[in-house]
This record gives sequence, C-alpha cells and structure tokens, in this order.
Amino acid sequence: MEGVRNPGRLKVLSDEAVDRIHEASLGILGRTGVRFDSPQAARRLVDAGAVPHPERKGVLTFPRGVVEDAILRIPRFGSYFARDPRNDVTFDGEHTFAHSLGGNPYMLDDATGESRPSTLADVGTATRLMDALGNCHTVSSLVVATDVPAEVHAILTMEAMMRNTTKCLSGYALRVEEVDLQVAMWAAVAGGAEALRKRPLFTLYGSPTSPLSYDAHVCDVMVRAAGHGIPVDIVPCPISGGTAPLTLAGGLAQQNAEMLAGILLLQSVDPRLPVQYSGRLSLLDLRSGKNVWGLPEMALASAATVQIAHRYHMTADVYGVTTDANGWDLQIGLERMMSALLPAMAGADHLSGIGGAWENAGSLAMLVIDDEIYADVFRAIRGIEVDEERLAADLIDAVGPGGNFLAQRHTMKYLRLGEMRNSALYDKRTKDRAVKEGVRPLQEVAADAARRILADHAPTPLDGDVDRDVRRIVREGEKALLKKG
Repeated sequence: MEGVRNPGRLKVLSDEAVDRIHEASLGILGRTGVRFDSPQAARRLVDAGAVPHPERKGVLTFPRGVVEDAILRIPRFGSYFARDPRNDVTFDGEHTFAHSLGGNPYMLDDATGESRPSTLADVGTATRLMDALGNCHTVSSLVVATDVPAEVHAILTMEAMMRNTTKCLSGYALRVEEVDLQVAMWAAVAGGAEALRKRPLFTLYGSPTSPLSYDAHVCDVMVRAAGHGIPVDIVPCPISGGTAPLTLAGGLAQQNAEMLAGILLLQSVDPRLPVQYSGRLSLLDLRSGKNVWGLPEMALASAATVQIAHRYHMTADVYGVTTDANGWDLQIGLERMMSALLPAMAGADHLSGIGGAWENAGSLAMLVIDDEIYADVFRAIRGIEVDEERLAADLIDAVGPGGNFLAQRHTMKYLRLGEMRNSALYDKRTKDRAVKEGVRPLQEVAADAARRILADHAPTPLDGDVDRDVRRIVREGEKALLKKG
C-alpha cells in the first residue's frame, strides 16, 4: 500500500514548545502519576522501575530516567501487515495514509438522514466499501454490531471485517478471552501462531481513561495482546475543559503522559512491537457539555500531536475529517476539510475519521465523500514539483504569445500524471449544463456511488479450509463467551 509522499512540515508549535510539553509530561509522570487498576500491570511496571505513589492508592509514578530509557526503546515508526501483502503499510515519517473512524454504535440511513443502531450486516457492508476506496488505506470497525449479544460483538465484528477486506485491520477487545479468540481466528488465516507473530495481521486499541487512569480490562487486554505479538495502538482521549485542562498546551501534556505510561506497560511485555501515537485530544463545549471536534483548535491539537509524536520517531495517528454538524449542510464540509488539512500539512502519518457522520453514526455516503476529501488533501500535501520539464520554458517559447497549450503532448502527459486532480464526485459542470441536467445534493451523489461500488466490488474471500477454521473458532468462541457471560 503506497501512501502519499508528504514533504510538508507545517509547525504549529516551535521546537522549544514541543520540548516544554515533553518536560511537563515527565513532571506529570514523576509527581502526579498514573493509576493502573490491574494488579498484573502494576507489578510489571514496578518491576520496570515505576514507584507506588506515597498517598494515592493504585497510582504509580515514573522516575525521569525510567521514562527516558523507555523512549529510547520505542521502535522508529513501524510496519503493519495485511491479509494481502500488497496492502501492507510501512510508516516512515515521510508518507501519509488514512483510515476510517471506529466504533460508532449507529448507522445513518442515507435516504432519510435518520440514524439507527448499527448491525453486524452494517459492519460487513461498510468494510466492503472501504476495501474498494482508494484513499482509505487501512480499516477500522466503522460501526459495531449492536444487534448481537454484548459478550460476542467484538469477535463477530472482527469476523465480519476480516471477510470483507484484505487491507490492514484494527479492532478492539473488551476482555482477554476476546483477544485470544481473535488471535486464534487470525492464526488460522496466517498459517499458525508463529506465522501470525511474524506477520501480525491485525492490531488492537488500548485507551486510557482520562485523566491519567488505565482500567483493569484495558491493561489486561494490552498485556495479553502484546504477549501474542499483536501491536496495540494507544489511544488517549482527553477532553479539554472536562477530563483535561482547557488549555491546549495542558491537554497535550496530559495526553503525552498518558501515552508514555501506556508505552511503558507495553514495553514490559515486548519492546519490539510497533505502536502508534494515536492522540485524540478534543474539546468540551462548556455551554452544552457536548464533546466538540469541528473546531480550529481541534485541527491545531492534531497538528501539534504530530510534532510531539515525531519527537519520539513514532507514527502520528491523529484526527482527520471531523465535524460537529447535525445534518448534510455547508458546515460539515467546511469543518471536515479544515480538520484534515492542517494535520496533513504538519506531516501526519495516519489520518482518521473516514465515514463518521454526526452523533456517533457511520455513513456509507460519508465514506465516499471522505475518500474524495482525502484525495484533495493528498493532492495538496504533494505540493508543487519544480524541474526543467515542469517549468516548460521551451514549450512556452514554442507556443509563443497568443497561442494555446491544449494540443500539446506536455499537457496530456501531466494531466495523466495528476498535475490537476479531476474529481469523479464533485460537480464541475458548466452552469448551462448543470441547469439543463439538474443539480443534486452531494450526499445523494455519494450514496449512489456507494451503491454502485457495493454492487460491483467483491473482496478477496478467505481460502476454503481457512474459512471453515475461522467459522469453527468463532462459533466455539461464541458459546464459551455466552456461557461465561
């Protein structure tokens, strides 16, 4: 999978400011500490050099030297693997990729604009559409299967995704048993546990509870996954004004402390595994209590997170397309483009958000629209290439004053090379033609495009024997989880 080369390095923070945020994080870890509710995780961290807080129960502090040594052990960027090796992704700090939003409990009906609880069928359909979209490089579970028992929706969601895409996949687990089952499912695909360890075909998320807490289930899932050789992407989600200081600087420092604490836990299991810096600092609307994303401050926080992640040579996975709109209107486009473009210009490695609509809902039409937004963003970050042939001085001389360049081979060559991006979705017709043929809202055009793609696109199926093994593992796992639950 080829990302988009990103030569841009927009700085919303000075190097000194990044260093001050880093120092503030070390201070938080050393003085305030982080609570770990899992006894197993706490023992591991104490063995690695953490110190129990003298007053706060369950809280560990981290001496500066312990944290700095851990930072030096962080793998530089990293590679992630897909069922089809052609879709493997290598993050190198020089290319940008994009992926979907994850974990929405609702699905938007693109015909009515109303949302409903998402289903297992929605998981498969959305994943199949993402498998076909060229600017959705890796896949998260856009929605979750809320129509199945809670005890099994994580493994059924993963099964639906693995059947409907050959791209890199990220999922979630709420208990260690779900980690074991997903490992068994993917080991059947990879050709065994050792083959999966060499080429882990999925990743899992681990999110602290802000401020500065890791609950027992999250800790145990992270430890179990890392023990199997499965990368865990740490996703701190502090909310400025609610679960973090209102100031962006304070929120970034706290987010960084939560991230580094999670890295220390993972390193206690396997320091070789790649880990993404998946910072998700957002803001609280103090008037309504709503968590808001479509703000310039949100874009600034994402861009700043990129700079902090790159200080540690880590893959920066940050918010991309986001919105606070409550319907298909001008606001939704303005906010999504702004929130994606700024961190992209800062050099983000992995941009999220594809397919998220409003109020925790996913949308097939939005998947298509976001794919188009990212096409524009990626064209913008490619920038302008300047060389002798592109300067075209000899061509300008040959055409001369009063001529035109329509019939020149040079024009067609660079049109095909993407010098000017032609959108298949946006309305670029002349006014006369648009009036004659009619104008439709973008979301209707996108919904039609989604239907056409789904009608034509069939993801590569699992091999017959592998398919049977996966079905058996999932069905036996369902029974065990439901019995235990």
